[in-house]
Amino acid sequence: MATPLPSKPITIDSLTPLTQSSFAPFGKVIECPLKPSTTTLPTSLPTFYNAVPANQETALKFIDVTQMRNGYDAAPSNIPARVTMNMFSCFPRPMHAPNPIDLPIEAKILERHPYTTQTFIPLGVGRETQGMYLVVVAPTLPATGKSPFERRGPPDLGKVRKFWAHGGQAVTYGAGTWHMPMAVVGEERMDFVVVQYANGVAEEDCQEVRLVPVVQEKL
Repeated sequence: MATPLPSKPITIDSLTPLTQSSFAPFGKVIECPLKPSTTTLPTSLPTFYNAVPANQETALKFIDVTQMRNGYDAAPSNIPARVTMNMFSCFPRPMHAPNPIDLPIEAKILERHPYTTQTFIPLGVGRETQGMYLVVVAPTLPATGKSPFERRGPPDLGKVRKFWAHGGQAVTYGAGTWHMPMAVVGEERMDFVVVQYANGVAEEDCQEVRLVPVVQEKL
């Protein structure tokens, strides 16, 4: 169950492209550095990732493009986790604008996975010309002793970052990174394979906050 957090919903009214450098504080972006027109093994190997020839030099292997983290040894239940691989079919948010990434929408829920990374890998879409989705993240505030929720660190809503990603990009959220549930924009559904660790304890696998209006007390 989502914990209520007094705040206005996050208005997503400006977005920047998702890049490795801009997203580095929150996780990692996975994308192929080769141009779509590249159809043979390059004579000079890309330095974007550590690349080596493979499969009798008919392929390039990009080594360690993201890192999976399992921090469940610190979870209170002491129940071990296993790697899970699920698929999400995400339907586009209703949009009524020529360029959907320019249209403001609201985020009313943020979630995080405190003991595991989570990687979203889009299926069956290309680069900039097909499929767009939103990546909205927030850092964690320092823990306090005021309440059980505050002791584990709520999201810092004053430092929310908002990106748009295309179908040629996968994204890994760092363990404990607050983020908006996946939101697809445009006209078509996007399917994602999602890889993470999980131990079946709901509060340890996923924590949510629901942004609720601030109530002003009358004097």
